[in-house]
Amino acid sequence: MDLITRVDIEINHQLPVLRPVADALQSLPGAGSVTVKLTTQSGVTGTGHVSFGRIAGAPDALAALIAHELKPMVMGSDPSKVKAKRQAMLQELEYHGAFGLGMFGIAAMDTALWDCWGRKLGVPCWKLWGGLHEWIPAYAMVGWLNYDDDKVVQICKEAREQGFRAVKIKVGFPTLPQDIHRIRIVQSALGPDIAVMVDANQSLTVAEAVRRGRYFQELGCRWWEEPISASDLDGYAQLVQSLDIPIATGENLYTLQDFARFLKHDAVDIVQPDLRRTGGPTAMLEIGTTALGFNKPYASHGGGAVQLNVMACLPNALFLETGLISQDSPLELMDGCVRVPQGPGFSWQ
Repeated sequence: MDLITRVDIEINHQLPVLRPVADALQSLPGAGSVTVKLTTQSGVTGTGHVSFGRIAGAPDALAALIAHELKPMVMGSDPSKVKAKRQAMLQELEYHGAFGLGMFGIAAMDTALWDCWGRKLGVPCWKLWGGLHEWIPAYAMVGWLNYDDDKVVQICKEAREQGFRAVKIKVGFPTLPQDIHRIRIVQSALGPDIAVMVDANQSLTVAEAVRRGRYFQELGCRWWEEPISASDLDGYAQLVQSLDIPIATGENLYTLQDFARFLKHDAVDIVQPDLRRTGGPTAMLEIGTTALGFNKPYASHGGGAVQLNVMACLPNALFLETGLISQDSPLELMDGCVRVPQGPGFSWQ
C-alpha cells in the first residue's frame, strides 16, 4: 500500500492589482492562493490549488487551517480512499461549520487526493469516474461591469474571434436602461449566432430581478445568473416560476444538501457549483448527478482541469466557464468547445 508520507502547503501572496475587475457586488483585486501537494512513499504526487479573488489575509488563514486541522488527517492515509477521507474532514470541521474557509481547505485536499490517485494509476480522473464527453461547450466570461462600452465590445469580439459561441457579461447597473444598453451593444457587436448570458451577482431584490428578467428574456439572453442573494431559496423559486429565461445559481452554495433544497423546491434551472465552496470534485460530481435526477443542466462556476474532468462524466454538462484563452493556455478550443484533459490525474497532457 502506497501511503501519503508528506503534505506540503504553499502560500502564494499576490499584491492587489491597481485596476481590479468588478461586478455589481464587489471588486476583485486578487489576494493570492494556497497549493497543497501530497507525496506518497513511492514518490507519486497530487496537487490541489485554491485561489482568492479578494481578502488579503485569506491565503494565510486557509494555510493555517489546512496545516492544523486537515494535514494530520491525510498524513499516512491511502490516497485511494478519497471519499472516506473527505467525509472524515467534513466531520472534523463540523465544530466551526463545514463552509467558508473550511470548505476551501477540503477542496484543496480532495483535489490533491484525486490527482494523486489518478497519477498513481496513470489515467485522467474522468476515466476513474467513467467518462462520457471528450469536448465540453465553453463560454467566455469577459464583460465586467466596470469596463466601459468600448472595452466590453472589444473583448467580446475577441472572444468570438477565438472561437467562443457564447459570452457572459455582468449586469446590475443602477438602472435597468443601463443594463439593457450594455446587453444590446454586445449583441449588436457579436451578431445573432453568439449567445449572451447575464449575471448580476446577488445585487437585486426579488421584485427587481423579476422586472429586469422579463426584459432580458425578451432580448434573448441565454440565462439570468444569481440576480438575488444566493441563500434566498424562496426568492429563487419565485424567479423560476415568474420568468421564462433560465435561472442559474449555485456558485455561492456549499453543500450537496443546499443544492438538493434548491432542486426540490424548483428554485433553479441551471446549477453552477464552485470547486472551492463545494469542497472539491467529489461534491461536484454528486451535485451534477443530483441535478441530472431533476433534469437540470450543470454549468461550471470557473474553469480549469478539475471542472473539465467532472463535466466529462456528466450527461447534463452544459457549459464550462472560462475567460479569453491566452497564448500559453493548455485549453484547446474548437467549434465553441474545449477538449477535456488527457493527462493523468488532473494534468493536461
